[in-house]
Amino acid sequence: MADQGAIFSGIRVIEFSQWVSGPMMAKMMADLGAEVIKLELPPAGDNMRMPVMKGGWGAGFISENRGKKSVCLNVKQAEGAAIARDLIAHSDVFLENFTPGVVAKYGLSYEALRALNPRLIMCSISGYGQNGPDAHRPGNDLIAQAAGGLLNLVGYPDGPPLYPGVNVGDCTGGLSAFAAVSSALFYRERTGIGQYIDIALVECLAYLNSLGMVATNLGQGTYKQKRAGAHSTGLAPFGIFKATGGYVAISVLAYQWEIFVNAIGRPELADDPRFNTPARRMENQPLVIEIVESWLQSFPNREQPLAILERAHILSTTVAETEEIINREQTRVRGFLQDVSHPGAGPVQIPRTPFHFSQTPPSIPRRAPMLGEHNAAVLAEVLGFSKSRLQALTAAGILVEDERLAELRAGGKIE
Repeated sequence: MADQGAIFSGIRVIEFSQWVSGPMMAKMMADLGAEVIKLELPPAGDNMRMPVMKGGWGAGFISENRGKKSVCLNVKQAEGAAIARDLIAHSDVFLENFTPGVVAKYGLSYEALRALNPRLIMCSISGYGQNGPDAHRPGNDLIAQAAGGLLNLVGYPDGPPLYPGVNVGDCTGGLSAFAAVSSALFYRERTGIGQYIDIALVECLAYLNSLGMVATNLGQGTYKQKRAGAHSTGLAPFGIFKATGGYVAISVLAYQWEIFVNAIGRPELADDPRFNTPARRMENQPLVIEIVESWLQSFPNREQPLAILERAHILSTTVAETEEIINREQTRVRGFLQDVSHPGAGPVQIPRTPFHFSQTPPSIPRRAPMLGEHNAAVLAEVLGFSKSRLQALTAAGILVEDERLAELRAGGKIE
């Protein structure tokens, strides 16, 4: 894709990050044509390489690091840090997601790097941001969801906050970093000026609740957000309902009540004084839920009532399990999943970046790398290192690679 004029063709990204937020941002850049070189620390590299699930591979690492090259470099040694600075000096973007102050210890602060490469765009992702009284505090997905206010809104009013089953905080931070870096690249294209980007996971999560924050400010103490369980705090019916064989999501907009009750065979409810305005439906929300679930469970499966609602143009769907998403026809037609082969694990279906461009469609350019797989290739190509210097760096423990690589290369299983 990079050779065919992809959006970020010719852009080199140095990613020095782990877990999800940074790697997610960088994998999207790779799907859009950027060369992404992932710096990993010896001896084990990114923590997402564990746990191993199949053939030496972990699902987390495959998911978040496909499309990249791996250079395992000991930046804690002076020579390793100098090599990292040289790589960044020859790159467009440097991304890191360590606690503020960590990369500066290795000479990788923006001030030091800008002196080497004034066009550089550096992006730091952290829990609380680079300044303020909480900047020193480490943060991850859970901490961001809690401090950003999301967890307080998930669950039932009389129960504890609940943690979603996906990394909402990290993923939102990664998406925000992708948007910010893309914007900075556009600005640099017009001005030639690089810049520093500071992304705080807590702010990214709080931003998702912008509407609630504004309402709280406007209410001046009269409005307070609360957990609502499986249903909306403003509309009814609007939420998750139990059907035969599983759960469904139904969203009846304020003007659709009469359409909905006719669709479910209860036209008399249209003018019922308990339900004939949005406010009265909210006052009687438990009864509305009971009516909807009774109707749903009168069918032998979820599909029949959903077909009725679809014909009436009522927003509705099954609450899908992961296998359903993978196997549904819509996923196949849209080309959302791409088969990517991994030595020892075989082909793995991996989601592409979900952007559908007419001229520059995203594509996963390569599988996730083995640890240090591209040490020699990257340092020879970008910095002109000789074979003897590469051997000396490896012998000194500054460069490290997966011990399986030599055997796989000898057997022709990888290049």
